[in-house]
Amino acid sequence: MRSGVKAKEIVEGKGDIAARDKTVVVNVRMFLNRGNEIPNIGVGGPKFVIDLSQRECIAGLRYGIEGMRVGGRRNITVSPHLAFGAAGVADLIPPNAVIRCEIELLEVRDHGVRKAEDYPPGKHLGVFHSGDPTQEDPRWQFGIKENGHCGIYVTHPIPSLGWRHARHSQSEAHLGNATTLALFEHAFKMQELFPQDCFVYEELWPDAAQLADPNRRQGNRNVSYLWVSVSEQGNYVIKFYLAETSRAMVESPLLKQINAMLDEIKHRATGTGKT
Repeated sequence: MRSGVKAKEIVEGKGDIAARDKTVVVNVRMFLNRGNEIPNIGVGGPKFVIDLSQRECIAGLRYGIEGMRVGGRRNITVSPHLAFGAAGVADLIPPNAVIRCEIELLEVRDHGVRKAEDYPPGKHLGVFHSGDPTQEDPRWQFGIKENGHCGIYVTHPIPSLGWRHARHSQSEAHLGNATTLALFEHAFKMQELFPQDCFVYEELWPDAAQLADPNRRQGNRNVSYLWVSVSEQGNYVIKFYLAETSRAMVESPLLKQINAMLDEIKHRATGTGKT
């Protein structure tokens, strides 16, 4: 086991082994060392899929899963530098927190394999903002389900350290049926309403000014982009990109909802009330 992760085997599994080049399906519960359970951050529930070769969760959890066999259960204790670090997560995880995880390994798959049952039923609308660590511009991912539950997960870069040493924050809300339906309908109409603003992935190019983990930008404008998608059971119904300064986004009700949630996070961080 790697330095910074301590493991205690509860049940020895007998199935396939979770290796670093595999994708796994796990049940996970996280706790602060003092005992408080941590709501799942960005994973959508206790059962979720992790590609162990990617940074899809905290490093300590990935390392703690490696070597398990299907059917096994393991408890791990993760040091802060392999968890949420010196920044923690606002209102959820204090700085330099030791994290405890209860892990049950359900399935081991080949790298990158996803199945329809991995995804919740219904459509999911998402907007991803690439951010820019050189400008201290946060990266965020907004999502809303057909039942009105929505959330935003924000990664705040640390000056000169980029995304690897970042702090995180999130906000959740539940929207009414009419608002939810309007947002989905608007997403489906954006390409028709603003064809000049929407483009495909092939029009994005790495930013040559960033040597490590470069952002992609729309080549002919050199501006950061947003990725809008609607998916169902892991398959994209629509997917397109647009510049963050485009009329399509500036006038979008999606941006109004996103900004409201970003403002809430900002107010929590500064300790100020909403105005």
